[in-house]
Amino acid sequence: MYRPCAYLLSAVFAGACLVGAGVAGEQTVDQARTELRSINQGLIQIGRVIHLVHEVVAPSVVAVRTKERQARRTWTQVEIREVEVGEGSGFIFHSDAKASYVLTNAHVVYQVDRDQTFIRDAANQAVGFDRVRVLLSDNREVDATYVGGDTQADLAVLRLDIPNLPAVEWGDSDRSQVGDWVVALGYPFGVGYSATVGNVSATDRSTGVYESNHGFESFIQTDASINPGNSGGPLVNIDGKIIGVNSNIVSRSGGSVGLGFAIPSRLARRVAEDLVQFGAVQRGMIGVQMEELTADQAAGLGLPAIQTVRIAGVIPLSPAAEAGAKQGDLIQSVDDQKIRSQHQFRARLAAFRPGQPVRLGLWRDGKALTLTMAPIAQAELEKRLSAAAADAGEAPRGQGVAWPAFGLRLADDDQAGLVVVAVDSGSVADRAGLVRGDRVLGERKFGSLDDLAGARQLATAKEVQLLVARRDGRHYWIRMSRR
Repeated sequence: MYRPCAYLLSAVFAGACLVGAGVAGEQTVDQARTELRSINQGLIQIGRVIHLVHEVVAPSVVAVRTKERQARRTWTQVEIREVEVGEGSGFIFHSDAKASYVLTNAHVVYQVDRDQTFIRDAANQAVGFDRVRVLLSDNREVDATYVGGDTQADLAVLRLDIPNLPAVEWGDSDRSQVGDWVVALGYPFGVGYSATVGNVSATDRSTGVYESNHGFESFIQTDASINPGNSGGPLVNIDGKIIGVNSNIVSRSGGSVGLGFAIPSRLARRVAEDLVQFGAVQRGMIGVQMEELTADQAAGLGLPAIQTVRIAGVIPLSPAAEAGAKQGDLIQSVDDQKIRSQHQFRARLAAFRPGQPVRLGLWRDGKALTLTMAPIAQAELEKRLSAAAADAGEAPRGQGVAWPAFGLRLADDDQAGLVVVAVDSGSVADRAGLVRGDRVLGERKFGSLDDLAGARQLATAKEVQLLVARRDGRHYWIRMSRR
């Protein structure tokens, strides 16, 4: 379908050149006009498709405005006023007889610092704004309430107490291919609703923008114009179905330069539905640690010279261990979708719920094989490991160092960093999300923290920011403050 379009455009420009050159008289101009009318019919049809996509999706697209209350002192009193501090986009993905639900980016409705890291409270929860208002397509502006957010996926859900609003239809981002036509919808720069057209220019793209939040990066890249304010709006295919959530751009100027990125709908839909149903994302893990291989390393193992991912370790009693995965296996696909990086693997796996079977395509000893396993929650794996350790009469190696003010104990073993061997219920560490078995690899101020001497140095600190590795291979920065 692209070749005829390219041909039509070439013909239009050629016609324009003939007219401008004045090769013949008025009769040639009339012929050019006739030919233009004939050629334009194809372009009109393309424009009509884009317009219909807009007609189908626009009623579900909203503007999201965040506000904060600020105090201003006058000569006689202190006045509290509400100030708008940010604006983004979103779309209604579900509506029933009681309420409607909007999906947007977490960074639109939760506060971030200058490094684009989410600001968290004492319970390690992302901090929202004082008020969120949503502008509907019919120009009604209404208050929204927080349903929940997932900072790793950079997604959040808002509730509107208005029933039966028009909702979008989800598409399958896994079917998106380079060259597909797409439309980006939203409210850029606060100037009002707009729709821009472009193509999918890449898939499974990682930019590093979520690295500080240890987020999932496997974006759809598009040259459809995305600008500040478009964050949270939908990326739509020409069937009028959502294939992505517009999230960020790469630009030296701050405006669109043809490098826009959207969170794939496969992940976005799963997160949105979990937030509505549970108020939090039910995230599973299969229990593997990963490492990336270069193209040369892959070629040396008999594979095409393309970067790939290798299993560096398998956690005992995990779904991967039970399914027969082994250290050294190369991960080639997840549910038949190719894997080239850890970012891709983590993002693919994040789209599966605990208990939902996932197929791993592996390469072992020169042969391809497929293993099927069902992810489980981190807590379930901890339960299995604790039960196995108790049955075997095992105890943590050494007494380690206690941090009473934070409510945890760290010990050393034969691996990098320090292992968390105990967490007091209700303590600062417990509220921050630390669990037994986590591994502390570093502290933001001092860098590496790989021995007990370093632990003792920080035991009396008022605040620490720890780089923590989970048994599933994920890494987090966790901030703990004690009063």
